[in-house]
Amino acid sequence: MPPSTVPAAGRALPGGLSDALGREWSVAVRESVRAFALSRAVVWITGLVVIAAFGWADSRGARLDPLWACRPTGTPGIDALVAPGCRWDSTWYLDVARGGYRSAVPARSAFFPLYPLLVSIVSTPLGGALVPAGLLVSWSAALGFLTLLHRVVARARDAATATTVVRVAAYVPPAIFLSAVYTEALFLLLSLGALVAARRDRWALAGVLGLVAASCRSIGVLLVVPLAVEYLWGRRGGPQTRASEGWSPWARLAGGRRPAPAGRSFGRRGAVAATAMEGRGWSPAAGVGTLPGARAWLPRRGLRPDVLWIALVPLGVALYAAYLGVATGDPMGAVAAQGDWERRFLTPVGGLLEGAWAVLGRLGDYAGLWHVAPLIPDQMPSVTLARDVVLLAFVVAAITVLWWARRRLPASWVAWGVVSLAYPLSVPSVQQPLMSLPRFTMACFPLVVALGLWAHRGRRMRWMAPLLLTLQAGWAVIFVAWIWAP
Repeated sequence: MPPSTVPAAGRALPGGLSDALGREWSVAVRESVRAFALSRAVVWITGLVVIAAFGWADSRGARLDPLWACRPTGTPGIDALVAPGCRWDSTWYLDVARGGYRSAVPARSAFFPLYPLLVSIVSTPLGGALVPAGLLVSWSAALGFLTLLHRVVARARDAATATTVVRVAAYVPPAIFLSAVYTEALFLLLSLGALVAARRDRWALAGVLGLVAASCRSIGVLLVVPLAVEYLWGRRGGPQTRASEGWSPWARLAGGRRPAPAGRSFGRRGAVAATAMEGRGWSPAAGVGTLPGARAWLPRRGLRPDVLWIALVPLGVALYAAYLGVATGDPMGAVAAQGDWERRFLTPVGGLLEGAWAVLGRLGDYAGLWHVAPLIPDQMPSVTLARDVVLLAFVVAAITVLWWARRRLPASWVAWGVVSLAYPLSVPSVQQPLMSLPRFTMACFPLVVALGLWAHRGRRMRWMAPLLLTLQAGWAVIFVAWIWAP
């Protein structure tokens, strides 16, 4: 059996553990690079074709990129090489990296500081070239995320499943942002790292990574939810016991203390059924068919001093607020800036209903049944309707995937998926309620993991891979041509 598919309990051989781990990481890096390289080739070739066929779209580009941040050299041929990774909000991150936060431009405060800070630092040895620095930061973080994701899934299941999951993560349409001057790749790496560290009982590391993630994106502060779920209900093991006990990073503990067999957290029907019942409150020792009692929903682990590390996560937002108070005079600038983007706070259900009304209202307007507010300038009714239908379908698909994953992923990961979807639904935009939902869901790795697990069953990836890459090419057209921010 190849080393990459040996169960975790069988890898800890005397004198051979280091070599086995080295080979496993090598496989993870190789498969991640392959998936990322193929998908980036699709994005970049598509973007270059769009620019060659339709030009730079100066009219929209000038309005959306007034400082020409995405045209760093002024030479069309050279600037086109970075265009597939520099559009829309990229200009804001580059603006913050160049000039920081100022009271004169309050809208900047909506963009958290970690990513532009890293871009500014990396640009120093590059002679101040911000766009290449941003691409370098995003690409490095994306490869780090895909590699870590491969290792986690391979350890829980096998290398073949991990490869499928990584390919899905790189091929899904919103994955165009993994290589763009955006925060998605960096946030995915940090959030996955935090939950993996928590799964391994390394709460100091989990808290620090959560703090850093909270300074990367506003939703980062909500990592306290899955971390708390993991602390109270998760099943974990220390570094000395994982190999000998067959510890699986996916297994859930529901009242019992017996670890699940290594590599059996999902996949085969029996293992899935056992994991599913554990996730609903059954204990493997209780026997099949025993309904969960009230005690099954109580925390399975008492509080210890290390729970305080979770409190580091909100500190990331607090530090950013303190910095805004000094730089702009408004410590709540990140919240106030949502008004500049026409966002308002509702419930997740309210945001979903507004997204549905955006479709039904426009259809009724076309049919002459009622009248809805006019479109903003330069928006075609057909494009707007198609956009809102796609966004609503994306939300429905995300909810469906989460429902399917509820018995197949750790409880903390499912909790993070719910939070990651509920948060953007709670802050809809006035003109476009579900604006940027595909991109926001891209920052929720449990969704792509669940989709990857589904794709691996029955070799569905044989037809899903070309379909996803085709859709990703379409996403790149929309992104590069300034049609709308997907």
